[in-house]
Amino acid sequence: MDTAVKLALVLVAGLVALAGCGAGDGSPPNAGAPISPVPQSAGASAEYNDADVMFLQMMIAHNNQGVEIVKLVKAKQGQKQELTNLAAAIEATQQTETTDMRNWLKAWGKPETGSADPHAHHHHGGDGLTDKGLLEALSKKDGAEFGLDFADIFVAHQHNGVALARTELKDGKNPEAKALAQRIMDSRTGEVQQIRTLVPGQ
Repeated sequence: MDTAVKLALVLVAGLVALAGCGAGDGSPPNAGAPISPVPQSAGASAEYNDADVMFLQMMIAHNNQGVEIVKLVKAKQGQKQELTNLAAAIEATQQTETTDMRNWLKAWGKPETGSADPHAHHHHGGDGLTDKGLLEALSKKDGAEFGLDFADIFVAHQHNGVALARTELKDGKNPEAKALAQRIMDSRTGEVQQIRTLVPGQ
């Protein structure tokens, strides 16, 4: 296991532990400190299959939309600082992941975007994206209503990411892509736990 992957796993483990902190006594987790981005990997090996390619293509689109969603938190007044910090950490981490995935696809000579045919993604459980109408409606809300709707939408969005990662772990071949899929499963699960703690009603 290379140094970058080891560091990434340490960071993910810290996120999951942070999400569970205080669960027994009702105190909120320490979400005030930004989560460090996953370090860039040195590159992906040349061994890959079609499942690896589709996973990276779909996760790039998924991460881009995830960044779009969390950026809405920064634009809203009155949100908890812990939620704002968590959103910033998620943005940084997913941007770093996307840079790696783009580099891997480029090294393999594959495009960043996959087929526009929705049936092409059926094996992966759909395209994993959130309806754009929901995001437009969310952008027009404020205060507690925004917080609740943001949590609902983003929790569902991250669950979609976990589903994509689970398929990659089952069908993929490239070791770096599969390691990324595992980090995504772990980190998204931790983020969901934190959001549910930070936003009442979750």
